[in-house]
Amino acid sequence: MSEDREDNVVLEIKNLSVLIKDRFLVKNANLTLKEGECLGVIGEKKSGKTSLIKAASGTLPISAGQVFLLGKDIFYDKKILTKVSTCLDPPAFFKYQSVYENVKYVAMLNPDFKKEKVLDVLKQFGLEKKAKTKVLFLSYFEKKLMSLAIAFMTKPKILFLDEPFKSLPKQNLYQVKQLIKDARNNGTAVVITSQNLEEIEEECDSFIFMENRVIKNTMTKEETNSITAGTTFAYVKVKYPHYIGKLIMENFFLKVKILDRKILFDADEQLTAQIVRFITKRGLAVYSAGFINKKADKIFADLAPYFKEEVKA
Repeated sequence: MSEDREDNVVLEIKNLSVLIKDRFLVKNANLTLKEGECLGVIGEKKSGKTSLIKAASGTLPISAGQVFLLGKDIFYDKKILTKVSTCLDPPAFFKYQSVYENVKYVAMLNPDFKKEKVLDVLKQFGLEKKAKTKVLFLSYFEKKLMSLAIAFMTKPKILFLDEPFKSLPKQNLYQVKQLIKDARNNGTAVVITSQNLEEIEEECDSFIFMENRVIKNTMTKEETNSITAGTTFAYVKVKYPHYIGKLIMENFFLKVKILDRKILFDADEQLTAQIVRFITKRGLAVYSAGFINKKADKIFADLAPYFKEEVKA
């Protein structure tokens, strides 16, 4: 794509896979992002969200496929990575160095940033009093603010934000959302990961949904907005979903879907309680039970095949 890319395409990922010790962290991912656009990456823990942005930002080795930033392959042109800013969750720093030293180190990697502005960056996020504190002694929340401060201290062409709203109080939440808006208005492309679609729906133009390290679906904001509220499937979360799913089918004559460790089925509260009692009487643990009501859960539930279809496959 380096020679024929559209002028406003910032990021293109082609058939990207990351394989470490015979285990896929990302498998055959494809996406394109243009200037000023914001993409939401939705998925549960270990679905591949963080690995995808690590590979796209050059911090995780690519096993197959290509990543183009501004038309340049990051494998061959490492300098292009200076146009990238990243905030990972959990944040990673030199824990025996101070907050100031960590931020200054990252600042020095970017030729467009003056180290004299480090204190201004810390002050923006209320961390100026922690400047001399070793990262080892920071709370998770303070490390999160520090990671966000580093991500926003330059004017990157693309901004990768991993769970940026997690654990933020309202004041900082509003601040980060405004910074994302300002960055987009300046032409920065933004990628945000989250387990909760509703948490980032307002900020994003489009979404990809990841499960088991694979992109399962892509939707526009208009499509996610059309998803109605309310419950759909009932579920029980168990250790052995395939075995227990078969028991539910045989004893309650219900069709079931398997979504990670959740067994999904169409039932009311009373029948769900009966199923929970049925499982526990057989000495099998039920971690949780309830109803699917979040938008992302509904989308993943609709994508999951019914158990009989899965067995035939």
